[in-house]
Amino acid sequence: MVSTIQRIDFQGRMRGFELDETSAASARELIHQTGLTGRYEVRHGDFFAGIHPGEKRRCVVANPPYLPHPEERPAFPHLSGGHTGAGISKRILSAGFDTVLMMISSYADPCSVLAHARACGYTLTSWMVLPLRMGAFSRRPHVRRRIEAMSRAGTAFVAGERYLLAGGVWDRTGGGDQSAVLSRVMSRFGVS
Repeated sequence: MVSTIQRIDFQGRMRGFELDETSAASARELIHQTGLTGRYEVRHGDFFAGIHPGEKRRCVVANPPYLPHPEERPAFPHLSGGHTGAGISKRILSAGFDTVLMMISSYADPCSVLAHARACGYTLTSWMVLPLRMGAFSRRPHVRRRIEAMSRAGTAFVAGERYLLAGGVWDRTGGGDQSAVLSRVMSRFGVS
């Protein structure tokens, strides 16, 4: 976010939230070092607790946690997207922002996220996809078993240790919706 703010010379104010205290402190230090203090702040805390009733919700930029967890209380809650990995993404889409810029994972029930966005009145106006190797947390045995079960059920799409991470822009202004195209790309990943 810091490099984007600097590159486009954004003059507005941005507020960020981070559940991990160490990451929040690192972000605040970077903001201070780059001279963006006063325009960009990162709070340690829950994004949803920071949304105030009646507040104008223009735009949210999110890389929400999307690890699917089989247990009710995961060891690393700041990385958990709930049972399917899509829970936090759907909550963000339900929060009433005009525009949502968000990452979604092919192993976190992406087709249901795309359908939920449409149900919330959004159109997917642009997107990009990057294949990635699963990280240490997604390779943990209990998480990996959950991803494999979702894959067998047709709600997660992986190719061995690889998955797709998509960045999308959802907007309420209408226009050509590209959800069906992204849904096909995600759901065909790893299919022979």
